[in-house]
Amino acid sequence: MALPGAADACDPNTGGPRPDAAEYCVALYKTPQDWRVSWPIRNLLKERSSCQPPFGGVDDESFGRGVPIIGFAHNHPCSTRMSSDDLTQFPAVKMADGLWTMVSHAASPDGLLARDSRNRLIPAWAWLATGHKDEPRFYKWNPAGEVFQWNEDKALWEFQANCHPQEASGMRSPRMLLPRCSPELKW
Repeated sequence: MALPGAADACDPNTGGPRPDAAEYCVALYKTPQDWRVSWPIRNLLKERSSCQPPFGGVDDESFGRGVPIIGFAHNHPCSTRMSSDDLTQFPAVKMADGLWTMVSHAASPDGLLARDSRNRLIPAWAWLATGHKDEPRFYKWNPAGEVFQWNEDKALWEFQANCHPQEASGMRSPRMLLPRCSPELKW
């Protein structure tokens, strides 16, 4: 939230993002030694509404490109809500036919699924930082659409809603649709 244009980058007249507003993406990944976060990626071609996660994996200086990606985190620079597109950004693996596919568990780019110390598959997650610098809000969700919000006072993730992406019904539909949530997600 401290990177240039990452938070409080709203135009006071329109309420929309200023030209300097930017979404940053990081990958959370697991090495044999610990959990790490990639360098933030900022899309310079279309900075607003354009988080570009490192789908092909990260290049860790100690362990190379084969480390499993747990999920992606990004910010919304103008305190905006989660979008339907946000709900679909999860790790991808390259299939035998050369095509990439999203997976619901932590996976390395070559398709190996990550396991925890009890040999259980590690579920994939996505995270969103939004709000203002002095009042940030943090959300996480899994591929099933279960959305949680971080409660700082209790130091835990609290379940909020089950959310599913909505698709635009035509050319006149808004580009960024809010997901359909039950119960309705309170912002």
